[in-house]
Amino acid sequence: MLGMFPIPRLLARILAGFSVVLGLFLTLASGAFGPFTDTQALHGVSLTIALASSFLIWSGLNGKPQPSWAAKIGISVATVTALWSLLTVPVVLVQARTISDGAPYCIAEHAENSPVKALYELRGFSFYTTKTGYKSTSAWYFHGLMIVDYPEEQRVYNWSPRRWRFDQIERPDGFIKPVRNVCTPA
Repeated sequence: MLGMFPIPRLLARILAGFSVVLGLFLTLASGAFGPFTDTQALHGVSLTIALASSFLIWSGLNGKPQPSWAAKIGISVATVTALWSLLTVPVVLVQARTISDGAPYCIAEHAENSPVKALYELRGFSFYTTKTGYKSTSAWYFHGLMIVDYPEEQRVYNWSPRRWRFDQIERPDGFIKPVRNVCTPA
């Protein structure tokens, strides 16, 4: 544990249990004031598992670390979800290059003048909306948008975290909140 002393198992279990209760409450509360997305739920649950497992990993007996099987499984689950989030970046980039086929394109969040400026913004736990159904009151929300300037026409695509792909938006000018003003293809 690199200089850290293990904490008693009972304390680790209490801290882990408190983390689970608080984490699940905060995750559910974040969706209480509006629609709740699958990615939002996965994000909250995986963070909760990671925190609770961290306390369990830190537990030990007689001054020696002895993490439980639950701690090891929890850290494994949190690691897999973190890898999913990180692997989204190259998937988005490869699909953007494939779909654009050399034509100028840009990737952005669904807000006016909000192009993605850094790779970390394309992580699975960043590149999604907390709104569902694409509509909330008078505004439309997409996970992430890609605009491609083909020689014959401009096309707009929405990122789907569930299917891990860009889907073309058939009528991009038919929405209440414009989708073409999010970025300028270059």
